[in-house]
Amino acid sequence: MKKKLAALLATTLVVSSLTGCLNNTPPETKAPETKVETEAAKETEAAKDTEAAKDTEAAKEEAPADATYTYNVDNLGEHTFSLSTTASSGSALADVTHHFADKVSELSGGKMKVDVYEGSALGSEAQNLEALTAGTLDITVIAVEFYVNSIPQVGAAILPYMYDDYDQVQKVLEGEAGQYTSQQFLDVAKVKNLGYYVMAFRNMYTTKPIKTVDDMAEMKIRVPESSLYVDTFKMLGAAPTPLPMGEVYTAIDTGVVSGLENTPDTCLNNSFFEVAKYFNMTNHLNAPTTFSMSAKVFDSLNEDEQNLLLEAGLQGSRYGLESTKTSDAEYRQQLKDKDMEFVESDVESMRAKIDYTAYPFMQSDEAKTLFDLIQKTK
Repeated sequence: MKKKLAALLATTLVVSSLTGCLNNTPPETKAPETKVETEAAKETEAAKDTEAAKDTEAAKEEAPADATYTYNVDNLGEHTFSLSTTASSGSALADVTHHFADKVSELSGGKMKVDVYEGSALGSEAQNLEALTAGTLDITVIAVEFYVNSIPQVGAAILPYMYDDYDQVQKVLEGEAGQYTSQQFLDVAKVKNLGYYVMAFRNMYTTKPIKTVDDMAEMKIRVPESSLYVDTFKMLGAAPTPLPMGEVYTAIDTGVVSGLENTPDTCLNNSFFEVAKYFNMTNHLNAPTTFSMSAKVFDSLNEDEQNLLLEAGLQGSRYGLESTKTSDAEYRQQLKDKDMEFVESDVESMRAKIDYTAYPFMQSDEAKTLFDLIQKTK
């Protein structure tokens, strides 16, 4: 990106130099002008000056009046950023990611662009986070749950049964709690969070129905490789089994595990409905993801460029919220059409098993502060 900027500056200097040379051309010798011609010339020049002033003001485009972050498009440089995501093409996450990228281009008038690389083409979340910290990758999509492995205190933002609905999650993330969480990312991982994306509530998809928490006793359920998920499912009496996503279908089909927990779109897009008949409506956890940018790259930009990215992140976040609301209902209907059996699980029996103070990270002052901020915002 710096090389591109250097080339752009060099080109600008050359153009300015050439323009200066052209302006130094001696004026042609003209015959004396009459008074009428002189007045007409003055009026013409005055008109030109007025138009030039209008053009100058028009060039200084500013952020829309309803924008949260202010910026001047005239002060933006030419940038192309690389964005990595593990999302597969056509998924809800990929759609929201591309919306963010399109918004950056739209708001900047094409001066700033984001190239999206899907399907872990640029590495896993762990590799991407390392690259962000080093400044060798510009932007990536990283789930809050993944940050818990290296920044445990942010787990307080995604505790089970913390939220009642999607709007409540968005309200928390746009408030002090979301800002505090983003500051933890910056302080520990050297990552600037451009915006959150509220994903669908997670449910359980199993080979036998889960009507109450007692039905989960010793049940092997695939969970992400996150201590928060492992601890949660132990509290629920299950046998949490971390597995790579690529192994889950076969693991359920062969009986290695009895199911998994995840979002409805994950169940649909990976055809888990073929091997796990029951959709247990537990809505046990909501884990948003983030548009995370290398702080090293972010800090190299001017204030207008930074604010534009933050505005694009906020608009992408709000688009994601509405997309999640709509797509969640659609995915559930599609799974019903695939003959999944929906089970009204006794959520209260599960909630009663969860002890927030039992999570190791909840012993830290940072986690307690974050938890209190969430409760205050809700």
